[in-house]
Amino acid sequence: MACTCLLKANTDSSLRYSNAIYESDVRTVRFYQKSSGFAFPILTLGGQDALVLEFDQIRSERDFYQITMIHCDANWRPSGLSRTQTLEGMGYDNIENASFSNGTLMQYTHYAVDVPGEQSRPKLSGNYLLVVYRNFNESDIVLSRRMMVLQSQGAVNMELSQSKQVELRSTHQQVNFNFTKNDAYFMPNAMQDVKAVILRNGEWMFGIDDLKPMFIVGNELQYNHQLGNQVDGMNQYRFFDIRSFRSSTAGVRQRLNIANQKHVILVNDKSRRFERYFNWADYNGRVLYDNKDLPMPAGTAFESDYCFVHFSIQADAELKEAVYVYGELSDWRILESHRMYFNADTRAYEAVVPLKQGYYNYVFGVKDESTGLLDFSMFEGQHSETENNYMVLIYHKNPGMGYDELIGYGLKNSTSLK
Repeated sequence: MACTCLLKANTDSSLRYSNAIYESDVRTVRFYQKSSGFAFPILTLGGQDALVLEFDQIRSERDFYQITMIHCDANWRPSGLSRTQTLEGMGYDNIENASFSNGTLMQYTHYAVDVPGEQSRPKLSGNYLLVVYRNFNESDIVLSRRMMVLQSQGAVNMELSQSKQVELRSTHQQVNFNFTKNDAYFMPNAMQDVKAVILRNGEWMFGIDDLKPMFIVGNELQYNHQLGNQVDGMNQYRFFDIRSFRSSTAGVRQRLNIANQKHVILVNDKSRRFERYFNWADYNGRVLYDNKDLPMPAGTAFESDYCFVHFSIQADAELKEAVYVYGELSDWRILESHRMYFNADTRAYEAVVPLKQGYYNYVFGVKDESTGLLDFSMFEGQHSETENNYMVLIYHKNPGMGYDELIGYGLKNSTSLK
């Protein structure tokens, strides 16, 4: 019954200014840089680069979708600027690229579109909410994604280290950075009008925002905080490989066909809370969608099948708090469809999640009801040596129009830890 419920459509289409899916038969949403494939949706204003949005809908009929972009401030609230002020063209584009699944047990339609399109190109830098809606009805929303448009006005220099706080040194990483603005760029009140954001692996849920500079020396804004820029190092992500349904793959214990559907039983995971840190190559929580059963990779997007993946993690007893599977596979959100339930017979938390063929990273988190966030230390441990990508975003309130410009962007990997 749980699997059947996952295929029902949601009715809540009230717009949320975050990465959200409004119909639960929409799956496998990807939003990435076209040239590099890097899964962080940032563009340069006026540049030739593009983003690609892809998603599946678990139905065999095609819908007609449009996309538009809503300009937002640094806190992801509508900036109040009109569409004609922020977008060139008509302000929307049609999603023309739709492909029906071929040779799969689960029928779906795959959609893809380049962003920006010919009729909706950003005029201003800053945050934008990309919205996909149906049949020209902007209240019939299907999904939304956050994206950033950069107009660089300086350089971001980052230094990553283990936490300077003694009690956090073994568990947390510290992100110090500075922003050196261009001489010609006008910034009358940097302490009040500049906002800095730190993201670990592009996750907004655990982002650090509204950091103010510690010092301003000439054109340089320095963010060498002792407190406020500490990030939980977490652990390397767990992984499993379902790119092939024919051969043995990593992390898979058993493959079954039940009621004409594919099921994959993963190995029974164990807690890593008290284990020493061990480094292996992970994908920082992401998914690589691929199909090794195809003779050629060209049809991966619409010839890869879905299967029901069975997760389990050993536990001595049931916790008071809820446990979830987390990563890009959960859209970087706490989803009830990815919640785990304690099985007293097997003494393990278990979940069944429908997923498309690919190579997956994941972790297990316990929900802290006081913060609404996941705590990964119970099952994954915390380590300051963990490899992570860190992004820094610098926003400045435009003195003329009052909107938040995105004027700086930095990216660095923690393998450079000092």
